[in-house]
Amino acid sequence: MFRYSLGDRSISLKLPDFTQQEVDFTDASFFSSSPDRHLPTPAQVRALSKDVGTCGEPAPIRFEDPKLIVKFGPSRHVTTTEAVNLWMIKKVFGDGIPVPELFGWRVDSEGYVFIYMELINGPTLQECWNQLKTNDKNAVIDQLSRITENLRKLKQDPSNQFIGSINNRPLLDYVFADQPTTGPFSSVKEFNDWFALCHQLRFERRYDDPNRCFLPDDGEVKLTHADLNRRNIILPSTNPLRIVVVDWQQSGWYPDYWEYCKATWTVSYKDEWREDYIYKYLQPREDVYDVFCEYTAAMGAF
Repeated sequence: MFRYSLGDRSISLKLPDFTQQEVDFTDASFFSSSPDRHLPTPAQVRALSKDVGTCGEPAPIRFEDPKLIVKFGPSRHVTTTEAVNLWMIKKVFGDGIPVPELFGWRVDSEGYVFIYMELINGPTLQECWNQLKTNDKNAVIDQLSRITENLRKLKQDPSNQFIGSINNRPLLDYVFADQPTTGPFSSVKEFNDWFALCHQLRFERRYDDPNRCFLPDDGEVKLTHADLNRRNIILPSTNPLRIVVVDWQQSGWYPDYWEYCKATWTVSYKDEWREDYIYKYLQPREDVYDVFCEYTAAMGAF
């Protein structure tokens, strides 16, 4: 059982067991609208895919009727923790953070994870950004600001604070994909010590890192999406304009600087999104960003 506070509201939440091989959320609209309906089996999903075995993460399989999309791939790319993240966000925030509804998951005998969720039709923000008018771009930022504000309002139980996935497991940020198991950590300082050490793990002799002091140990721990890139924002409607945030795989509890650093790190230097918009929905952390980039580059992260 995890306990949180959201404003003056206290929340106790038992998260779904991520170790289960087969989970259906029978209270989800997929089932309640048609009680005899069943999710496609992993074998049926595989049969519809053209690239199973040809790439790390195959393209999701879409079903227009009912509105269903299946994200799947080997567990090193797709995890049941992502499904738990999605369930938790919907459960805690409701419409305050628009995400696809989760219907269930499966893990097959080959170790592939299948996440069944609501199909959100519409272009990604990456695909349509250059066609949007300035007032529409500002409307997107207004919604993103409310989403990130809501996300960061959630607080952990002071007696059980940690940095890690929401179920107090290791972090799944792609930055650490080639590193040993990352966390969970009991404090921001412990996480920062690890982050600063990662690029030296391959060395037989290690040195005192002069950049470590630029990672602040006194910041707060915040619930973080960890990949707020335009490709992970879908516009199902433009009149009125509405956004939905997807791809919660890397999400978890991180130091408060992580969201800004990751969002900025994934965009090219001269991109309009980076220069004119990120700082409008996330508090800039230029004090940390330079050393963040130093460490990720030294680790070989991309």
